[in-house]
Amino acid sequence: MAPAKDPAGEAAEKAVERVFFLLGVDVHDAASIEEFRQDLRFGKSMRKYAEQGTAAMVKVVALLVVSGLIWAIQNKLNPFAGK
Repeated sequence: MAPAKDPAGEAAEKAVERVFFLLGVDVHDAASIEEFRQDLRFGKSMRKYAEQGTAAMVKVVALLVVSGLIWAIQNKLNPFAGK
């Protein structure tokens, strides 16, 4: 006797296969799945680098602002310094 078919499970499988097909991934091909995983990992690493770059830029801008304030205060206190 054959096992009973689960219509909901079959519909879910077809839906998942369709989504991956639209993304260009053949769920029946291990190489295609691995390439998709590598693409996801690459995207993750690029996002991390972008976040680190943004944090570094914020730090540089903050350092420039603080340096400018220190320079302005020093010039205000002693306007003839360095002339």
